[in-house]
Amino acid sequence: MTTSQPHVGLSLVNKAPLGLIVTAVVAGIATVMFELALLTLAYSVAGGLVCAIILIAYWLGKGGLFFIVGVSMPLLMVIVVPLTSMAALLYLISGFFFGFCLALLGYKLLAKSKN
Repeated sequence: MTTSQPHVGLSLVNKAPLGLIVTAVVAGIATVMFELALLTLAYSVAGGLVCAIILIAYWLGKGGLFFIVGVSMPLLMVIVVPLTSMAALLYLISGFFFGFCLALLGYKLLAKSKN
C-alpha cells in the first residue's frame, strides 16, 4: 500500500531556484577554468532531470521501486558518462544537480498553477 506524501520533498522543491543559481555559477566557473565538456554536461543535466522526475513520482506515492531507481541514478551517471578529467567530474556533478533542480522547479511551478 502506498500513500501520497508530497511534503517529504517539499523542502527540496522550495530550494530549487537557489540550487539552479548555485549550480549554474559552478558550471560557469568551471567553463572559464577548464575546457568545456559539453557531452558530459548534457548527459548529466538529463540524468538529473530523470532522477528528480523519478523521485517526485516516489514522493507522490507511486511506489518504493521509484525510490530505488531514483537514488541509483547518480551511480548510473558516474558509470555511463565519459569522465576524461577532473573537470568532467565537476561538470557531471554541477550538471546533475542543475537538472535535478530544474525538474523540481518545474514541479513547483506546475503545482502552483494547479492551485
